[in-house]
Order: sequence, then C-alpha cells, then structure tokens
Amino acid sequence: MKKIVVIGATGDVGRGIVAELLPAGHHVVAVARDAGRLAALVAEFALAAPAAGDSATLSTLVGSVATDASAAELLAAIRAVHGTPAAVIVSINSARRPQPLSDYDTGQFASLIGGDLFSHFTAAHCFIPALSAGGTYIGIGGGSCDFVLHDGVPQSVAQAALRMLYRGLAHEHRDRPVHIRELIVASVVNGVSTRAFADPSWVTEREIGAQVAAIIAAPEKYPAPILRLARRDATGLPAFSLEAPSRVQGFRQPTAS
Repeated sequence: MKKIVVIGATGDVGRGIVAELLPAGHHVVAVARDAGRLAALVAEFALAAPAAGDSATLSTLVGSVATDASAAELLAAIRAVHGTPAAVIVSINSARRPQPLSDYDTGQFASLIGGDLFSHFTAAHCFIPALSAGGTYIGIGGGSCDFVLHDGVPQSVAQAALRMLYRGLAHEHRDRPVHIRELIVASVVNGVSTRAFADPSWVTEREIGAQVAAIIAAPEKYPAPILRLARRDATGLPAFSLEAPSRVQGFRQPTAS
C-alpha cells in the first residue's frame, strides 16, 4: 500500500483516479478546494474495497496549490497526518471561457494561462522535493497542447507550455530518485459531467485512472517524461504512447576577449 495524494480529486479525471487507486489497496489523500464535494467523494467510494492485500483508505483535505503559501500549508497538513507521500497526482485546470483571442486583454489572457500552468508549477515546486525516494509525480495535461482549440487559445497555449514544463522538471530532477511524468489526455473525457452526451470513442475517467495506477505501480516501464492517452483506436481501447524526450541543448555566452 502506498500513500498517494490526488490534487484535484473531485473533478471528472480526479474521481476516476481515486476510483482506480482504492481497489489497488492504496491510502489515498484526496485534495480539493470544496469541502462539500470532498464529502460527496467519500460517500461515493465508502464501499470501495481492495482486490487483495491491505485495506484501502480514503482521506480528504481541503486545500489549494494556487499560491506558494497555500501549497506549503497543504503539504504541511498532509505530512502532519499522513507522513511522506509515495506519489502525488495533480489533476487541475482553470475554468474555461470560450471566446476569440482578440476579445482578451493581457490580464485576462495571463490569468487563464496561469490557472493551468502556474498551479502545476507551484504544486511541482512544493511537492516534488517532498516525495519519498523512488516516488512518482504525475501531472495530468490536455491534448490541446498540439492544436489550436477553437475559441480556447489560452488553453492550447497553457497546455503546450505545460508539456515543456514537465519535460524540464524531469530533466532537472534526473539525478534524484523520483519519477516525474505528465500524462496527456488527448481526448474529451467521458466522465460524470459529460456522460449524457459522451462519444463512444472518448476515454473514460476510469481508463485514465487505470493508466495512472499502472504508472505508479511500475514507473520504470514508462521511461519517457511525456505519456499520452488518446481516443480509442481500431482495437477499441484508448491509444497509449510515449513521447521521445526533448533534446537538451546548452548555450554558453562567449566571453569577451
């Protein structure tokens, strides 16, 4: 059994991750900003039981990674009650406001990008150093990193930057005994909020959760920092792939002679 923190546990993807980690026997600490939604999560998964081994447990904490201070406060609360986490999953994004890019001013554009990018940076900055040796850190990203999303350019920009953020984090922590991954979900998610109109090709929240659980169980089987789960292919299963790591280039400013 591992102690696993899921930040953003009450969203569609977060719920799917919790739903898959509990049957595997893990101790899950579900984090969200809304106490009522956390209580509903506990009620939903109260009967979740592990397939074998230690009993799974689900704990909750109200918290945020919106700022350095709130992230540090959240980490302190986790450590005080649960000790050092073996894995952290970050499944958060900003609220969507579809409109043409020309309708934004600079502050609005920065705010929407920051809701995705800066919160992931803040969480990583705080929680990666806190992981136990051999620990796993996974950020959940979106497939719009590869295309311009109609009336959603800030989301596309943020997701493209997020992918490079995780590549950079993996590179800069390459000598530490931690596994840093981004799982890009290149599909609309078939979750609680979309179930009524979901397309059969969409990836479900439980399939995302199952992939996260597999990475945590054996991160060495997923050596690339960027992993991708896309819509169903000809096999009827979500298409999974690994992106080759970015080449790291060095540049040294020439000294004046």
